Amino acid sequence: MPGPARGTSPALSTLTRLIENTRASARTTSVFGDPVLSGDTTIVPVARITALTVMGGGTGHLILRSGGEGAGGTGLVRARPAGFLVLDGEGVRFRPIRQPATALALPLAVIAAVTATRILGVSLREARRRRRSASGKERGARRSG
Repeated sequence: MPGPARGTSPALSTLTRLIENTRASARTTSVFGDPVLSGDTTIVPVARITALTVMGGGTGHLILRSGGEGAGGTGLVRARPAGFLVLDGEGVRFRPIRQPATALALPLAVIAAVTATRILGVSLREARRRRRSASGKERGARRSG
């Protein structure tokens, strides 16, 4: 990794280093794993890479004080298995790896919404019933008194 250029501010140097480190984490070998050979067939694992870099910097000049500058940030690289390439005498084929958790997300969300709606409906009906019952008892107490 090259050092900061002469005359470059420490803030710019920090941001440049952050970008370079994130780029190094998201290289091609992170996406395509080491090939596995078995006879005439080669299998190459493939990953889905998500990279996020958040950074910021600034300078300030206050009256009667010397100015200041600063920078900071963070980077995130996430790799998830996506599938694998099969290379054989028939050509190259991509075989995806299904993520069962993502397939369950929508049905579970629907079940949760239906359940919450049902609980809310039952609770509201019960509250109305209790209110009617309480007001009926008050009317009966007034009549007898």
